[in-house]
Amino acid sequence: MSAVTTVRLEDTVRKRVQARARANRRTFSDQMKYYVFLGMVAEENPDLPLAFIKDLLEAKEEAKAGLAVPYPWGVLK
Repeated sequence: MSAVTTVRLEDTVRKRVQARARANRRTFSDQMKYYVFLGMVAEENPDLPLAFIKDLLEAKEEAKAGLAVPYPWGVLK
């Protein structure tokens, strides 16, 4: 279930989020949800770089979509 929450942002922050939302073809609200989620994951995993976290989340969604390819473990040829 969703709830409406009001957050006050400085104009410069709001403009930057709005620009990133347009660039990623998201609504302002969806961009803020993405940033909150990403921030929570990053806080829970302080030893991982942000780029790695983003790539990991993307790979997880690709695997759900059936795009994952198994890695051939074993003897090098």
